Amino acid sequence: MSYRNKFLVILVSTVLVFYSVVGGLLGRDGGGEGYAPLSIFIEVLGKIQGVYVEDPNLSKVMHGALLGLLESLDPYSTYLTAEEYSRYRKTGTSGDGDIGLDLSKERSLGYIWVIHPIEGSAAAESGVKPGDIIESIDGVTTRNIGLVQAGYLLSGDVGSKVELKIRRLGRSEPVLMSVPRERNQPPSVRGRLLKDDIGYLRIPRFVEGVSAATREKLKSLEAQGARKLVLDLRDCGGEAFEEGVGVANLFLDHGVIAYSEGQQSPRKEFVADPGKLASRLPLAVLQNRGSASAAEIVSVAIKENRRGDIVGVRSFGKASAQKLFALPGGAAVLLSVHKYYSQSGQVIQARGVAPDHEVAGASVHPAPEKASGGPDSGPEEDLQLKKAIEILNSPAVPAREAA
Repeated sequence: MSYRNKFLVILVSTVLVFYSVVGGLLGRDGGGEGYAPLSIFIEVLGKIQGVYVEDPNLSKVMHGALLGLLESLDPYSTYLTAEEYSRYRKTGTSGDGDIGLDLSKERSLGYIWVIHPIEGSAAAESGVKPGDIIESIDGVTTRNIGLVQAGYLLSGDVGSKVELKIRRLGRSEPVLMSVPRERNQPPSVRGRLLKDDIGYLRIPRFVEGVSAATREKLKSLEAQGARKLVLDLRDCGGEAFEEGVGVANLFLDHGVIAYSEGQQSPRKEFVADPGKLASRLPLAVLQNRGSASAAEIVSVAIKENRRGDIVGVRSFGKASAQKLFALPGGAAVLLSVHKYYSQSGQVIQARGVAPDHEVAGASVHPAPEKASGGPDSGPEEDLQLKKAIEILNSPAVPAREAA
């Protein structure tokens, strides 16, 4: 048997093993009708190996096929080579520095794009905007890589720079950026008192400890005299879904916050614990297209439990959890294994959370020091915040009785 034929057999065997693993995860028995697409794949691979115009790099062909197979499921499932998997298990990054982006992968064009830059990050300071399509990272096109690989390219040594080629809506020419990598610190929860005794609470990102920090800010705002609340979740993400559940519970003393479920993951309900309630103040929540992940857990819980009003536009729709599965030969697949749902059964992934009051606005939230209506900026310039204040001040919303 020639080397090329041996290599083809190895490749086909890898596909068979991969198909068995994925088929098992998807609840298929791997027999009968399920093998029809696989037989087509093997035939196509044989044609490529036998009659393609030039001698193909079958390893590259196989890698592209597996990556495409996983990414056809959703943007967060992917295939990792043995080298990538080994690297991912160790650190997942190429250094202590990063530029601070929440990313997804655009399905129709296949490029990686920006959900939002993380508040205070190097990317935000350099002018990266929500909705930007990242065409290449240090010259590597993002059409041929997954989100895990993109994260590796974006990270690096603190002080080094990463070169981005960005496509931006409204511009015919690409935007070229050189963004420094920094050791990013999670932005903190902030709060301040607006006029009319309205407390403004900003959560920029869901990381460990956010629900506890939010509880303290709530106590502080109420001590300052807040009688109503605006919770700003615009351009807010983070995969700490348990923190999203925790923040939602601060405003709820009963009801289902959300639940998770997958084909092989039994339904798990997250029910509000009355002992963790922190505030009964009338509430309005601000969200935009950059609101994603744990932030959406909060929005949908407030909305469906009729605890407050959601103001803005439909959120991003990123609410699934992934798990790594090792494959023979050292490679691995990262698969989405469950999604998060609202208490009524509405899926959040790829659909987002619809607002109660549709109000377009800037994709980046106002600076907290200007959110209270200073001489240069204020609620009158922030249509979403202005609408939230209007709702809270309407006669239909009861004011909190004095303690």
